Amino acid sequence: MSSVEQRRGRLTSVLLNIGKNLLLVFLSLIFALGLVEIALRIHNPLGFRVKGDKIILPINKNEIIHHAGWSKLDRTVLVHRNSLGFRGEEPPPDLGQRLSLMTVGGSTTECFELADNRTWISVLGEKLKNNFSPFWINNAGLSGHSTFGHIILMQDFIVKMKPKVVVFLVGVNDMGLEEENNADRNIHKGFTWSSFRSLERFSAALSDHSEVAAAVLNLKRYFFPKVTWAPTSREINLKTEPTLTMSAEAKAALEKDYQQKYVIPYEERLETLLHLCKENHILPVLVTQPALYGYAIDDVTGVDLSQVRVRKGINGGFYWDILEINNAVTRKVAQKEGVFLIDLAREMPKSSKYYYDLIHYDNLGAEKVGTIVYQHLYPYLAGKFPQYLRATASRTVN
Repeated sequence: MSSVEQRRGRLTSVLLNIGKNLLLVFLSLIFALGLVEIALRIHNPLGFRVKGDKIILPINKNEIIHHAGWSKLDRTVLVHRNSLGFRGEEPPPDLGQRLSLMTVGGSTTECFELADNRTWISVLGEKLKNNFSPFWINNAGLSGHSTFGHIILMQDFIVKMKPKVVVFLVGVNDMGLEEENNADRNIHKGFTWSSFRSLERFSAALSDHSEVAAAVLNLKRYFFPKVTWAPTSREINLKTEPTLTMSAEAKAALEKDYQQKYVIPYEERLETLLHLCKENHILPVLVTQPALYGYAIDDVTGVDLSQVRVRKGINGGFYWDILEINNAVTRKVAQKEGVFLIDLAREMPKSSKYYYDLIHYDNLGAEKVGTIVYQHLYPYLAGKFPQYLRATASRTVN
């Protein structure tokens, strides 16, 4: 055998050995990951996790938002989502023995631009903790979601959590809605083409099928928070916002079309939410949706809120008329189904000191909303769940 053939033989032998070693390492890694996967499925010490069939929630996620140049919100805000994917304290082991409350809604419930301890749910929770024990509250608001998404969230997650009470702040994201909006569609789980647009999306899709992938993703989210320099909303200045005058004829035509197309389906979705609660022994509470726009003069700027242009061809007065149609449906369904209603839309002042844009509350506004909701909710819950009242709890509402 020539020296060339000997060298080729040795090289082949070396490559075969390397290949065998790499295969052994690969198989060992797969075996180890398989054992870890099995162990985590039996007991996951990294957090409570409820899996759904149609939804992925960003569990154990930290985000830092910078409001550069804003005047009404904290300059830097930390938003934390717990092991459920919601804002609030971790679910305790004795959750079933507590007066547990969850809030469902869109961005006016999630309050994404506000710090965890500044949302109206946090304000409400701190007040209720003084009256009830043991008590637990979580914010399950998801920005952009309508009642289409709320139904999926209820079916997929919240009925499995079995909270004693669910508070729904609904209406604004259902305006002019005939089918799921983009935010609602984004909650459907599974691998789609959008799953491959970023490592985060791919990891999120994979994590719903693998406890190992979920653990790695959650540790990454927890210790390496996402930093956002461009917030999802913008702070408005009413004095510089464009105005628009609408004719009575135009408003009447648009309102008639709205009544014919959107009211009955919205009513049916609300009833579905309430029936889901009742079937699962959850006490529902409905809250009407307030807004800054409408028929009022802002006490801070002197601007006529009915004339502010909200969107193309629509001003604040007409947009409030449409939102009030949805609020009227919420009131009607609450009365028909015998569900407790908090008419926040009528009680929340139309003042820009409480809003950073035409619909979202600033820190002062969240404090105001939390207080209004508490003033109605505390006496109602005291009557429904007297066994959880603290001995020192006062029947006087502050």
